[in-house]
Amino acid sequence: MELSSGFKYMIEQVAPRFQEDVIRAFNNEGVRNALMHNKNHYNHKMDNILVFIGDTKIELSKLIFPWTPDFRIVNLTMNFSMLCLDVNLKLGDLRVKGDFEGYNITLQNLLPAILAGKIEQTFKDVVATGRIGFLIRGDSMVLTNYDIKYEPSETDISVKYYASNGSEVETKRTKQNSEKDSLRDAVWVELSDILTRLLHSQLGEVLVERSLTELLLGEDENLRDLAREHSQRANKLLDTLLCTAKDYIVDKNYRLIETPLINAAFKEKPSGLSQGAFQTGYGFIKDLSTLSRVQDLSLYEDKQRLVVYGSLTLREFKHGYDHYSCSFEDIVTAGQVKATIYNNKIFVKVTLLKEGERCKTQLDNIRVSTIRDIDVDASRLASLIWLAPRVERWVIGNLRHIAVPVLEKHITEAFNYAIGKTDCVSLLINY
Repeated sequence: MELSSGFKYMIEQVAPRFQEDVIRAFNNEGVRNALMHNKNHYNHKMDNILVFIGDTKIELSKLIFPWTPDFRIVNLTMNFSMLCLDVNLKLGDLRVKGDFEGYNITLQNLLPAILAGKIEQTFKDVVATGRIGFLIRGDSMVLTNYDIKYEPSETDISVKYYASNGSEVETKRTKQNSEKDSLRDAVWVELSDILTRLLHSQLGEVLVERSLTELLLGEDENLRDLAREHSQRANKLLDTLLCTAKDYIVDKNYRLIETPLINAAFKEKPSGLSQGAFQTGYGFIKDLSTLSRVQDLSLYEDKQRLVVYGSLTLREFKHGYDHYSCSFEDIVTAGQVKATIYNNKIFVKVTLLKEGERCKTQLDNIRVSTIRDIDVDASRLASLIWLAPRVERWVIGNLRHIAVPVLEKHITEAFNYAIGKTDCVSLLINY
């Protein structure tokens, strides 16, 4: 859809003043949030993390992100013609703290040794860059599709634990972004989701209060028509790819996929002498065939590329283990573990590169960005009922950081197949 020259001119005049208004209101909202949250000692609780490196297992628990970040605007640009905000923000240093527990599985067969203590990770000089697509709902612009990347300059990791002689030991090291670090990356996944929700709360509240009719002096129907066109093109492409991807999932028997097992050691209390063992068989995630689009997607286009981005969801997201065994002192029990995930988002981004007379379509990103509201049920734990909360944390931690990458791999495979079978250019042109 080609915008009229008069409407383009009006947007050019309106955008700078609107941006200034949004930035001012955003900063004021940030001050109010900081005062309210910090006064109440606001903490963002995070799920446990399980990381396996070889036969060494590390578990992080009682994790909290203990404050609201100060989003400082470096650049915020309103792009009306592409219905998005381009943002560049500074968040400063962000700290996550909690407990850690680590042991070597091979060593466990010989010695019941577990190292436990406190851990703190500080992400230094975090910046956020990317694009936020908005949809028009009534007389408001509603931020919906977040294509944002958060990145620290480096990460400080410090731990405290007690040595065998009772003295407290504290160590610290700095990791650069170029260095691989499973613990840092695991924490970063959920922290990024928290940051997006906080950004949405602060920026979304500001934008949704602005009247589109007043802003565009009664000429808002032009933008509404453009928004409908963008949604139709983006949705048609993703719906077609999604349909083919789901056919591939069914044909390959990927509706239910296998995920890694859990192998955990535990004590009733940190100071306890007796040590137990909790083991599962291989787990599962289902039902990949319920992958669906639940809202309009966004579209961005310039001379080099056309990008479609937004979120999908699994309408039925189940995870679990058909068999577990658990032993502690003279108690031996076995059963099943089932988990239902009620809130999930899977970010997807597809780019069509314009290369002269030829175009190339590629899948830029498939990422499970949100997993929340998880219900876990473990059968036959009555004799070890005090272990139930720990089992729940193990299952959620294993899901987030070990099982989800398997899910992403299978969805990526299905979408790459769909892109190879689809004439994406025709879909975008003949919408």
